[in-house]
Amino acid sequence: MILQAKFDELNEIFRQKTSAKGLSLSYHSPDTATVSFALNILGMSPSVSARVKIVSIEGSRITAEVDAGNLGGFILDKSKKLLIEKLPAGLLEQFDGKNAVLNLDAVPELKSVFESVAVNGLSFTEDSVCLDASLRSSESCA
Repeated sequence: MILQAKFDELNEIFRQKTSAKGLSLSYHSPDTATVSFALNILGMSPSVSARVKIVSIEGSRITAEVDAGNLGGFILDKSKKLLIEKLPAGLLEQFDGKNAVLNLDAVPELKSVFESVAVNGLSFTEDSVCLDASLRSSESCA
């Protein structure tokens, strides 16, 4: 089955649920999204954008390559701790500036979803995130 969420809907959820200013997703290519956010560094609020390419999905963990360019990479590296503090605890398991591992089980609303479905793939359209998933088989049927 394909589960689809519009970027507008996801960006509204990010606005309501995170303290990361201006965090938003947008389309770049079928396997890559652009993630943008504003940082507060020494009284300034530079906007940083990064292309995030999905490399693999294992269970509820997504491994992605991150390309923020030279300046964006420098800003991300220097503000990594601040960025992690603004995300739900445990969501960003690993981030070295070029590769990131997201644990979607860290988001309570998503944890129950991953108990019921297996993710086969993730892709992007011009206006949506598309999740290819299948229901996990249950041992017993009532």
